Amino acid sequence: MARRVLRHALARPLARAALAVGVGLTGMSARAAEPLQFPQDTPVAVQVSLWKPGMRSGLTQPVFHNFMAQVQFSGEPAVITCALRLPDIEGEIAPGQSAEIALRCTQPFRVAPGQPDFKLYAQGRPIGQGRLQATPLQQVMNAASAPASQR
Repeated sequence: MARRVLRHALARPLARAALAVGVGLTGMSARAAEPLQFPQDTPVAVQVSLWKPGMRSGLTQPVFHNFMAQVQFSGEPAVITCALRLPDIEGEIAPGQSAEIALRCTQPFRVAPGQPDFKLYAQGRPIGQGRLQATPLQQVMNAASAPASQR
């Protein structure tokens, strides 16, 4: 009896941890394998890094609020167009820098479980990389989605 109680007591935390990292336990693997769906024009919190010019291509100029880039998520064949929405609309991200921003894509997209990384392109050239944030950054998303009259 004590073993059964201990086994049940451990099962819940293990199941929660498995769901958090996308690993399925018995009966949970089908749900964990579903891609995350994002509707168009919805700000999504991300961390981006822009590359300096070099072997991987990169940029020579900074990008500003609403810079339009092409994005390709890991494991997805489609390339989609997204605006890079900076929290400070007067700010910029220079080549070689990283920043927490919001992506606002012109079409719906999906992200495979366990593959939150993406590549950034401008005019067909790779310019950087990024990753979806695990916890939405409310400040970034509010600033990125606020109407121009409130900024």
